[in-house]
Amino acid sequence: MSMENNYNLHLKNKYDIIIAGGGTAGVIAAIAAARSGAKTLLVERWGHVGGTAVFGIPFLGMFDCKDKKVVSGIPGQLVERMVKEGGSIGYTLGGKWADENYHFSLAPFEPETYKYVAQEMLLEAGASVLLHTFIMGAVVEDGQIKAIKVCNKSGVHELCAKVIIDCTGDADVAFMAGAPMQDKEQLQNVTIIFRMGNVDIEKFVDALKNSRGVSGWNEWHTRLVTGKKIGSNTSTAVHIAGHFALVESQETTFTAVSVAEGEVYINATRTIKIDGSNAEDLSRGEIMERRNVHSIVKQVVKKVPGFEKARLLSTSPLGIRESRNIVGEYILTKEDVIGGRVFEDAVARGAYPIDIHDPKGGRTRFTFIKDGGSYTIPYRCFLPLKVEGLLVAGRCLSATHEALGSARIMGTVMAQGEAVGTAAALAVIDGLSPRKVDINKLRNVLRENGAIVD
Repeated sequence: MSMENNYNLHLKNKYDIIIAGGGTAGVIAAIAAARSGAKTLLVERWGHVGGTAVFGIPFLGMFDCKDKKVVSGIPGQLVERMVKEGGSIGYTLGGKWADENYHFSLAPFEPETYKYVAQEMLLEAGASVLLHTFIMGAVVEDGQIKAIKVCNKSGVHELCAKVIIDCTGDADVAFMAGAPMQDKEQLQNVTIIFRMGNVDIEKFVDALKNSRGVSGWNEWHTRLVTGKKIGSNTSTAVHIAGHFALVESQETTFTAVSVAEGEVYINATRTIKIDGSNAEDLSRGEIMERRNVHSIVKQVVKKVPGFEKARLLSTSPLGIRESRNIVGEYILTKEDVIGGRVFEDAVARGAYPIDIHDPKGGRTRFTFIKDGGSYTIPYRCFLPLKVEGLLVAGRCLSATHEALGSARIMGTVMAQGEAVGTAAALAVIDGLSPRKVDINKLRNVLRENGAIVD
């Protein structure tokens, strides 16, 4: 299918594979499925693809804490393309957690570059993309999902496919199809990422080192990483973290990422008790977080060295860390993650520590993987119970609250996307339910395509 033809969608068409949600996992899943020869449609509610990937935070978890690469394949190609487009500085290593034996790395990029590169990679793969489209239901017959119901400017439609992949983040399709969900007693808090310009980054770092308006130097929070930024040959701070000392006896923990000189994307605000699958909660979260952003911006300009002349440039939509999770054939656990467990049906690897943004509003807690290594995610975690023809990928996978604290990280989520997109294509080619896919064949194809599964 040519790139030009992908724009001429016919809503009555039947597809081999439909990916619901064009976020971090969905983009990679659609590329993998389309490259395998399946007639693929990606459905996305916004006017661009990317989801959390275009909020301004970097790819984490593509290397373990020993600088060993654990995510490659299509996600690696995406990073390479963004570098070639001049919108990423690529993999940036050299940071440390508090323990010198545990390394920290990231792959920062400009969100606008991601939007373009991801779009082009989708079209080059032969996938069709349907934007500005909201998913409103699922059609299930005799336990088999047949279609999704969508609503857009053209009206209400049913889109049919042999296999559907839920990459909505909130397990919307799986939930609407009647797949069982895990009971949740607590959810990680939510955040809006904001971008500030005209920041003196080195003055900011110096303030952290000398505890002037910022604290946390030599704690795990610091994770100072330096590198050459876009359009610059000078090595300066790319990633920094700590606590803003804005209110007496109260800390505001932050991470800041700088891809271009004078600009930082800041992750600092928190609102608790927001369920991303509840419309009223989402509205309340957006309102509270925008208030939080403007409050912090005013304070850092007054109190934090390096921000004296800074100004707010942009804000992201509300970022959800946790909402619904399916009950799959296997539920990934905290013990699996920190123990670095290797499964026989492993199709992706994760390497980022368990990262829990306290549901009660306290400090972020990290639990490290044994020896700074990685763990594998079994294919069973992407197979919802009670519904055939359906796969999931991303933060709605089958994982406990603690395990999700690692598995939801974008590097790991992209690896999941490649695994399920490939699996869906194999199911179509072999005329099978995704539950019956030959796991050894799937693992071999993933290896051949450059993914890391062992």
